[in-house]
Amino acid sequence: MKNVAAAIDFGTSKIVTLLAESGGFNRCDIIGSGTVPYSGYIKGHWNDDADKLHEAVRNSINAAEIQGKAHIREIYVGVPCEYISIVSTEATVPVEAQDRRVQDTDIAAVEDAAADLLKLSSMDAMVIHRSPAWFKVDDGKKTMSPVGVKGSTLSAKVAFVLADPAFIMDVSSMFMEMGIAVMGFLAPTMGESLLLLSLDDRDRVSVLIDCGYLNTEFSVVEGDAIVYHMVLPVGGADITVDLCTALQIPMSAAEQIKREYIFIPDEFDPAEDAQVVDDEGRTLTFPRQFVQEAIERSADELIEQIEWTMDKCKELLTERSQVFITGGGLAMMRGGREYLAGKLHRPVKVSMVRSAKLDSPVYASALGLVDLVFDSIEQRTAQEESLPGRLADGIRSIFSKK
Repeated sequence: MKNVAAAIDFGTSKIVTLLAESGGFNRCDIIGSGTVPYSGYIKGHWNDDADKLHEAVRNSINAAEIQGKAHIREIYVGVPCEYISIVSTEATVPVEAQDRRVQDTDIAAVEDAAADLLKLSSMDAMVIHRSPAWFKVDDGKKTMSPVGVKGSTLSAKVAFVLADPAFIMDVSSMFMEMGIAVMGFLAPTMGESLLLLSLDDRDRVSVLIDCGYLNTEFSVVEGDAIVYHMVLPVGGADITVDLCTALQIPMSAAEQIKREYIFIPDEFDPAEDAQVVDDEGRTLTFPRQFVQEAIERSADELIEQIEWTMDKCKELLTERSQVFITGGGLAMMRGGREYLAGKLHRPVKVSMVRSAKLDSPVYASALGLVDLVFDSIEQRTAQEESLPGRLADGIRSIFSKK
């Protein structure tokens, strides 16, 4: 049976609502989307007032409904990076089975033990994810599949994603007014990490940098867990503002110049002076040197913060650790990946999801959220089907066709 689900992702410059359907060749297919610009958030506060925010949300949902030809009654909500925190710890429990082979109950026990060590129940936050970075039986090697392994103890490093209760209450109230039920709160950060990075990349411990418009999200990913998380208060908008100030041009013109800028010119993309049409229809030309100074000054400030963050968590990284970049900031600028790699003195890859409709790093967060949604649905379905007397209809449909 095919499932259809809706998810909404609050970025720093846009709200994205996606309608997806399970089945077919892929795990799920996007059948409707709605992308609406808005003012985002800074330091945990919305930049728009409630009315403007609600209007942007409604417009995003309406656009997805029209394209997907479905009416959204229930939705999964992505919790933005500034409204989450991530904590992790290691715990050890005895293997309880008589044959001393690890069972699923032991995995649950060691994850519970980690939660107890962190005293999560006393924190003013909602746990929306818990996931293992690794397991280890006795003094054996780290693994993600300990079930069936024989030993006396099971150890694990477990990470927990916590959501700000104020965001949960605010968004729940907003959707209640719209007559839409919230099915759950998920972290796009988590979904993005699992979707964009392969098992091998995560086994080696990788860094995922999501450069957005107003901020940059830095995550260290190991196994199925984010073991380090930091939000840097700089993004693509800082480059635009610096251009706007240096060249004395409107933000729209500065954004156009930024998008056309080439960090590392070559014979195929030669260095040229920047041209833009102002509000009065005049063509303005700026020497590349002036544009370069403004853009690279801002880019260097961002990269300095990335370097500082990498140094802060260097004990978590290995020689094989890979750096990935996504989002609408540096990843979307020509030569941005190469420029970042040169400054970090290590290879950098642009990580993006292959999607017929949303094939761009800009939508990596929203697509990661959708992948988490279907993972949640699949897990819930498996649990319900294992229960005696399960409902014959399975999971109830959350949409009605128009």
